[in-house]
Amino acid sequence: MRQVRKIVATGALIAATVFASTSCSSDEPVSNPPTPATSAAAAPSANGYTDADGGSGSDGTSQAPEVVAPAQALPTAAGAPAVTPAPNSDDVNVDARDFEQAGGQFFFTSPSGNVHCGFNSYNAPGTIVGCQVRYSVPGNTGRECLNTENNTYGVQIRQDGTVEQICTNQGIFVGDPNSGDVQVLQYGQVIGVTGTFCRSTEAGITCYDGDRGFMISRDVNLAF
Repeated sequence: MRQVRKIVATGALIAATVFASTSCSSDEPVSNPPTPATSAAAAPSANGYTDADGGSGSDGTSQAPEVVAPAQALPTAAGAPAVTPAPNSDDVNVDARDFEQAGGQFFFTSPSGNVHCGFNSYNAPGTIVGCQVRYSVPGNTGRECLNTENNTYGVQIRQDGTVEQICTNQGIFVGDPNSGDVQVLQYGQVIGVTGTFCRSTEAGITCYDGDRGFMISRDVNLAF
């Protein structure tokens, strides 16, 4: 009986020791703490967008963020070429005397025959140089003509410094047919008369008086 009591007492002592050991270990730092949970990157919805917080909308569907379209540039004149710098006397490659008519007037046409130009034309008093066309487009100053025989486009540099887009019902820059054929200013040629210049290119005829001028052709009607 005494031996049985000793065995029971020994078992109780062992149990108490184990319990005390377990209680003390709970205060020790954990040697291998669990890895903190991280949220997975939100998967894109079927339309390729997610919410700002990576989730879905209140109805369970993914909400696309607002997309702001970039502002569209205002349209410009289609195909309008850049105006080249004004030529000078070194760029002149024709003899103006070949284009001269009576009274110190000078006339020429474009290779296409659509543009007719003249320096010091008697039919345009106060104008240094000007051109008129059989067909063109409205000018950048808003002038609109009918493109008919008695209402065609023209443009001129006046002695008072203005560049004026006009409509004309007569040949003010075509020259006098009684003075012989008007010469063609070929592409790449530059003519100069008393410090005023005109250049012929495939894009059109461009004339300059200092920093003033114009460019005109079938597709261009620009005053600058």
